[in-house]
This record gives sequence, C-alpha cells and structure tokens, in this order.
Amino acid sequence: MEPFQWVDLLVSVSLLISFYSLIRLYMVKRSLVDLYFGLSALILLIGYVGHMVGFHFNSLIMNWSKLVSVTFYISGLLVLIRESKPVFARFPLYLTALPFVSILFFPLVIDFTVIKDLVNGIYQGGALIVSILVLTVNNVNEIGRRYYIVGLTLVSVSFLTYWVIFNRDIPGKIWISEILFAAGILLVLFRFIKSNSVRKTT
Repeated sequence: MEPFQWVDLLVSVSLLISFYSLIRLYMVKRSLVDLYFGLSALILLIGYVGHMVGFHFNSLIMNWSKLVSVTFYISGLLVLIRESKPVFARFPLYLTALPFVSILFFPLVIDFTVIKDLVNGIYQGGALIVSILVLTVNNVNEIGRRYYIVGLTLVSVSFLTYWVIFNRDIPGKIWISEILFAAGILLVLFRFIKSNSVRKTT
C-alpha cells in the first residue's frame, strides 16, 4: 500500500472503533448524543475508506463525508448541551436537528474549493471550540478530565496544523494532522464512554 493508504487505514480503524463503541453505548442508553456521534464517525469512516481504496470520485466522497460528519457532530453537541441543563431549562429536542438544514446548501459550495474549505474550517473550528467548552469546563471536577484535555489538545493541534500549514503549503505532510486527529478522538472517546458508563450505573 501507498503511505497515504496506511494513514487512511489508521484513521479508519480509529473511526471504526469510535462508531462501534458509541453505537453499543446507544443500544444501552438510547441517547441521541451517542447516536449522533456514532453516525458522525461512520460517515467520516466512509470517506476515509473510499479514499484509501480509490473509489471513483473518492475526493467528492471525502468532501461530502467531512461536511456531513461534522454536521452530525454539531447536532450531537447540541443534544449534549441540552441534556446538561435542568429539565425545565432545556430547549426543544427538534432544535438539535437544525444543523442538518445546512446540508441542503452543500451542493452549492462543494465544487468551489475556497468556499468549501471555508465552510469546512468554520464548522470544524466551531465544533472544536464547543467540544472544549462542554467536555472540559463542564467536567471540571471529574478525575479523568485530563483525558479530555490531552485528547482535545491533540485534535486542536491537528486542526491548526491542517488548516494553517499543511492543507495549502505542505499537502504531503497532512498525514501528521490525521495521525494526531486519530489519537485525539480515541482519547476523548475513552473518557466519554467511561464517564457515560459511570452515569449509567449510578
């Protein structure tokens, strides 16, 4: 296999683990958070597998998978924020599906590299900032919060190196960002599932 295929395989394995773990958690808890996050991992997994095996239109598949995956992830964050509030202060559940409206506009931007990258960068950056706030600040008293911090730090470095350095200037080094991303999501996933398992049993 080519070097980029090994990187795609590594990221694909981490996404497969994420999807499997989150769907198992969903089957137990029936929480939309786990479903949205799990589907986000699955959709991104499809993009990486398509890129790895060289599907026809693999670049288009990857672009769509990134945009749709981050949309599912943002909806999952909205559910997580909603569930962290007292029952009387929760906004209606259907509002967590609002990000899906943006999918209707993706065909208008998918063929324009600059606009597509801008939308992707804004979505990913926004999701990352909200993740940092929700998973670290809201869990400030948790003993295992360091896993969130380390994992989200790796994802943040991956995001910054990809968009600031590698995407435009050194595309041959994008694999560094992808490996950091894979390691980061596995760390965050480990702590997320452990935290939810504890809440389920208490």
